[in-house]
Amino acid sequence: MTDLPAGTTADWLLALIPVTLLGGLAVGWLSSLSLALGAVAGSVPASGLVGYALFFAGIGEK
Repeated sequence: MTDLPAGTTADWLLALIPVTLLGGLAVGWLSSLSLALGAVAGSVPASGLVGYALFFAGIGEK
């Protein structure tokens, strides 16, 4: 098993997924949009990050 250094791309991608979801919820809470629409707005970039992590960012790439 290859040990990856701390702060790799995979770590950043995992950290950004909930950030985008919480950002969408915050937009829904603070604006006139519904909370559900804010959650959908946050899930779009989160799903893009998941797709990037799965198909484009290889683990251990330099």
